[in-house]
Amino acid sequence: MTGPYKFIVTIELVPGTRDEILARAPEVQVATRVEDGCLSFDCFTCTDDPNRLVFIEAWKDEDAYAHHLLRDHTQRFLEFCEPLHRSFTFETIAATT
Repeated sequence: MTGPYKFIVTIELVPGTRDEILARAPEVQVATRVEDGCLSFDCFTCTDDPNRLVFIEAWKDEDAYAHHLLRDHTQRFLEFCEPLHRSFTFETIAATT
């Protein structure tokens, strides 16, 4: 794949755990946004369901994202979130216009 690598991650949280994750999200967001190859990294709470978080990310390419996954801050955040979610969906996206 050439060009930016973009995707949406949807996390269905265990009820009552949202505030725990949101308290940690700014730390990983700041660290991620300064990584080489990070074009954007944003976290949203769904207005329809407060137990659903959506991360929208864009990277220079898949290699940049692969390096991101190996970073200590990424590993710590993923390990922290693991017991706090019910499901995790990863969808790659591309602009059509």
